[in-house]
Amino acid sequence: MTGWSKPNEGWVKVNVDAGVKEGWGAGFGAVCRGSEGQVLWGLSERRRSSMEPRMAEAEAVFMSIHEARRRGHTNIVVESDCKSLIDALKMKETGRSDFHLVLYDIYRSYNSFVCISWSFVSRKYNRVAHELAHWGSMHYGRNTWAGVLPCTAQCLVDSDINE
Repeated sequence: MTGWSKPNEGWVKVNVDAGVKEGWGAGFGAVCRGSEGQVLWGLSERRRSSMEPRMAEAEAVFMSIHEARRRGHTNIVVESDCKSLIDALKMKETGRSDFHLVLYDIYRSYNSFVCISWSFVSRKYNRVAHELAHWGSMHYGRNTWAGVLPCTAQCLVDSDINE
């Protein structure tokens, strides 16, 4: 891959990321972009409670696909830089841990979409979602945007298509 790549016509791509820091809590970020690379929406959330990083990444995916469903998207590609999470989603991994309970919630969301696919992407190509996950470090609660993101994230959008 030579940069962030656009989804196919009729699809959206949702890049997600999470950040966890002791004493800080957990931050989640997502950006949804259309087939021309345009920002459709973004979100950022910060919670006071901390959690294991893979669990935070799973929460970010669940939150993001819920938002995609709410906004009426039917064909989505979800990209994350957490390979173990993407592998678990692709294999429909099951278990009894809190992580697996979040996976189960994600699996239950499948029927809301015509098609949903999972893709691992290196952190280099997940910078916008990463920025939004850490932007939340300054703001507790959820923030959402339509079309345009906070300045630092928007600058990354403008620079990352097929760098």
